Order: sequence, then C-alpha cells, then structure tokens
Amino acid sequence: MTNKTLFDFFGSDAEFEHIGMAVKSIESIDRTITKICDPIQRVNVAFIRVNGIELELVEPAGDDSPIKGVLEKGQSFYHLCFRVKNIENAIAYARKKGFHCIAKPVSAAAFNDRKIAWLYNINFGLFELVEA
Repeated sequence: MTNKTLFDFFGSDAEFEHIGMAVKSIESIDRTITKICDPIQRVNVAFIRVNGIELELVEPAGDDSPIKGVLEKGQSFYHLCFRVKNIENAIAYARKKGFHCIAKPVSAAAFNDRKIAWLYNINFGLFELVEA
C-alpha cells in the first residue's frame, strides 16, 4: 500500500471537471460531434466522454488562437479543469499555493456563459477554473 499526499489547490469545494486536449480539427475525430464556438477564447470546443473521463477537445478558431502555439509544440494534453463555487475565492486560495492567474475570469460560451479563469503553477502547469 502506498501513501498518497493530498493536495488542495483551489479550496475544499473544488471538483474535477475535465481534461483539455488541443486538437487540429474536432471534425477529423468525429463529424457528428457538436462544436461550440467561443470567440472570447478564440477556440472551438466539444466535449466527449471517454471511459468515465470528460475530455474537452479544443481546436483553433483562427490564426490568432492560443491553441495554435500548443499544437505547434506537439502537445495534445494541456490543462486540467476544476469546477468551483466562487471563482474569485478559488483564485485567491490558489495564489497562496503558488498559482498565478494568467487570464482573469470571463464568460465562456462552452459553459453557458459561466465564468472561467486560467491559472498557472511552475510545477503543475496550466489549470482552468469554471464557476459552478
């Protein structure tokens, strides 16, 4: 039996939401998947479920899309997302844990205009928060 150290990055109410995967084309994966256009984030997204895990497929929605850089580096997996009750409180909590808010909360089309924010930690990488 191994011991597991528990980490609490975003507060006790944070729950896992999804894994973000950068893709060149959502349609190349499956033409029947419904895409959601998010002009604020400059991406198109779709959600699929794979063996009990929610994946967010994220494709560039233009040449200025931040996802283009992720794809150019050859990455696919690029973020974990957590659902939180209060996004501002979660950001403040995460700051104490070494996270930096790199994109302040904005409405997101993929989440029915609920707020999302992007945080980064030098050891753990990129995280998305979505307000419940």
